Order: sequence, then C-alpha cells, then structure tokens
Amino acid sequence: MRPPYRTATQPAPEISQAADGGPVSQRCDKRSGVLVVDDDHLVRIMVQLGLEREGFEVWLASDGREAIQLYRRHREHVSAVLLDPCMPGWDAPATVDALRKLNPEVLVCFMSGNADNDELEELRQRGAAHVITKPFLLNELANVLRHLMRGMAAEPLLAGARCQE
Repeated sequence: MRPPYRTATQPAPEISQAADGGPVSQRCDKRSGVLVVDDDHLVRIMVQLGLEREGFEVWLASDGREAIQLYRRHREHVSAVLLDPCMPGWDAPATVDALRKLNPEVLVCFMSGNADNDELEELRQRGAAHVITKPFLLNELANVLRHLMRGMAAEPLLAGARCQE
C-alpha cells in the first residue's frame, strides 16, 4: 500500500507507513541510521525490514570493504554499525579498525550466531558497544539500538531473551 498523497509543500508526517500499510515507529532522533554488515543476504534483508519498520534508516553491506565505502558516504547519517564478526574477506577486527580511523567514536554492535562467552568478551574488548546473539527479535534489536544511540546501556540480548525498556 502506498502512503497517502501529499504535495511537496506539505510537511512529511511524523509517522510514515510501512510497506504493508501499517504505522512505522517514530525515529529515535534525527540521526538514527544503521549500517548492517553481514555476508548472509537473508540476515541483511530481514534486519533491514525490521529496522525500517521501527523507523530507522538502513544501509546494507555484504563485507567490510563495502561497509567502509558506505560509511564514508553516509557517516553523517549513520549512528550505529551492526557487524557480523565472522565474514569472508575483511573480518570484524579489520573492519572496526578502518571504521575507527574514520570516526573513533563510531558505535559498533556485533551480531553473532555462534559466539561462546570467551568470544563475546573478546568482541567487547575490541570496542563493541553491544553484542547481540542470533537469533534475536527485530523489535528487541531496535530497542537495544535506541538505548545505545541515547547513550544508555542496553541489557544483553541473548537468543530470545526479552529486552527491558
């Protein structure tokens, strides 16, 4: 369903419509873009659809090099980078290092499907603002990102655990 018709002089509505015509949550701030970096096409698309429905602007990259190119182009709009730690080509450490050269304060969250406690701690030591364990619910991912973008600590989101508001 298409959004209602409006002329260029009318202000954009505070709440837009999702692809299915349902309401989309209001953005958490003027800079709520997320760069999603994962080599799995389905993960990228599902995260994109879920975050856009929650009001985020989303860019997709399939590897670290593509992520750096997109971040260079859109860094003024990107508030957080969601990064799979296990990708072919540039791995997570190389990607994070390159992102930190562009912006030492970049907010990086890892999405991991198979990390044990030691690996989770290693990701945190590499500067992760948060480590999200796959599988996760998309609305809970959005809540974690909102918390982090506001400078608040987010509760760990572990495979189906509920995120506290």
